[in-house]
Amino acid sequence: MTTKDEVKALWKLCFTDSDEFTDLYFDLRYKDDINMAVREDGKIISALQMISYPMTFCGETIATSYVSGACTHPDYRSHGAMRRLLRLTHRRMYDDGILLSTLIPAEKWLFGYYAKSGYTPRFGYVMERVNVEKLIPSGSYRVEEEDEASAELYQYFDNRMRERACCMLHSYEDFLLIMADLRLGGGKVLVARRADRMAGMAFVVKDAGSLYIKELLADGIPGQTGFEAVKDTLLSAAATLYPGAVIEYIHPSSGDSSTLGMARLIHVEKMLSILARKHPVLSLSIQIEDDDAIPENNGYYIVENGNCYREYREGREYHLYTIESLTAKSFETEHPYMSLMLN
Repeated sequence: MTTKDEVKALWKLCFTDSDEFTDLYFDLRYKDDINMAVREDGKIISALQMISYPMTFCGETIATSYVSGACTHPDYRSHGAMRRLLRLTHRRMYDDGILLSTLIPAEKWLFGYYAKSGYTPRFGYVMERVNVEKLIPSGSYRVEEEDEASAELYQYFDNRMRERACCMLHSYEDFLLIMADLRLGGGKVLVARRADRMAGMAFVVKDAGSLYIKELLADGIPGQTGFEAVKDTLLSAAATLYPGAVIEYIHPSSGDSSTLGMARLIHVEKMLSILARKHPVLSLSIQIEDDDAIPENNGYYIVENGNCYREYREGREYHLYTIESLTAKSFETEHPYMSLMLN
C-alpha cells in the first residue's frame, strides 16, 4: 500500500466526507511531499497535509501553510501522536521558509487543543442574512452562470482577493479544486458583466432551505456605490435562481465577527520585521521562551523605528510572550480573512 493509500484510508476512517469529495481531494490536492505522518506498529497512525497559501499581510505577501486533514487513528488517540506530529510539522514549515501556519478546527473543543501548540483564533467572518426586498439591482450588469475555471475567471478572482489587506490567497491549482468542489456540492459561480468586462462574481451553494454566498467579489470598495451596485445585482440574481431560499452572505468584517480559523507564528523574526515596516512607530520589547518545536524563535526581540532587532539590551524591560500570545499581538490591528477553504 502506498503512503497516499494509507493516508486516504485513515482519512475515511476519521472523517465523514463523501467518497466523491475524498476522491476529489486525493486526486487534485494530496501529494506525498506535503504530507506529514507518524508511524507506529508498521502503519501510519496520524497524518496531516501542509497546503501552501500566499497571504496579504501589512502590505506584503507572505508564505503560509494551512494544516489540512489532521487526524489520528482512533486506537492511538490520547497518546500525544498529533501533538508530536504538529511539532514536526512546524519544524518542517520553518525549514521550508514558511512564516505562518493556519488551520480550521473541525470542532469547537479543538480550539483549546490547538492553542496548546501555539495557535490562536484570528480568522473571522460575518454571516449576514440578506433582505431580498431591500436589494437594488442595477440594469447596467448582466449576470451569467459560469461552470469552467477559465483564466479570465481566476485572474479576476485573484486580483480582487489581493486587494484585501489581510487575506489568504488561492493559486490557480487551488481555484480548480474550489470550482470542482463547488460543482460537487451543487453550487454555482455567478458572474456580473458590464458590456464584456467582468465586474463581480459570487460563489453560491444551497444547503437545505438556505443559500450560502460563500464569497462575493466586485469592482470598487465595499460600502461604496460601485461595489454595492454589483453586490446587489449578484444577490438579486441568486435570489431569482433559488426562489424562497434564505440567503446568508458570508463576508469579511472589520469589527465583531464569528471565528473560523486559527494562526500560529512560524518565523517570529520575519513576521515582526514585516509588522515593524508597516508600523514604524510601533515599539515592543519581546521575550519568547516556549517554542519547543522551533527553538530559533526563542530569545529577545526589539521592534522600533520600523525595524526588528534580535538582541538583549541591559536595562530594558522585556515583555514575556508565548507563541500563542505573540501571534495574537501580531494581528492586533489586522482582520485576517480566509474563504473557500476545504474545511
